[in-house]
Amino acid sequence: MTFENKFLYHVDHVNHVLSWQVRGALTVDEALKASDLVKQSLASMKDASLLVDNRFMINNGRAIVFAPEVNTIWEQLQGEILPKVSKCAILCSGVIMKMQMDRIARASGMIEVLKSFWNDNSDAMKAEAYQFLGIDSNSLIDKNTVQI
Repeated sequence: MTFENKFLYHVDHVNHVLSWQVRGALTVDEALKASDLVKQSLASMKDASLLVDNRFMINNGRAIVFAPEVNTIWEQLQGEILPKVSKCAILCSGVIMKMQMDRIARASGMIEVLKSFWNDNSDAMKAEAYQFLGIDSNSLIDKNTVQI
């Protein structure tokens, strides 16, 4: 799978939301590329909210998590972008991913504005994240749904 198929992103300038979906395990090079895209997208935004959709991180019907080297890249990114982010919601593929996202957020300091979500009901999880961010919809996340 190409990077463009693994990492989809969208900037909603009306609601000040940068959203992205990760659709499989990212390599270190892909995580670095994704990190650069996030930083570039946030450069033109103020007081942005992030909506991260990791629900597609599933392999053979099982939730997968990021490799330790990729976690390091996410942690560095979170530390760099924290001043530009007011809220961050992460939709997780499973409880282990939720724990991983919370651990990275604590290490980066992003835990103050970040909330990760996991629910067997994907629609309920999405609704909780939207409520947390104060939005009603997101074109990227609403267009691409997953059955958990």
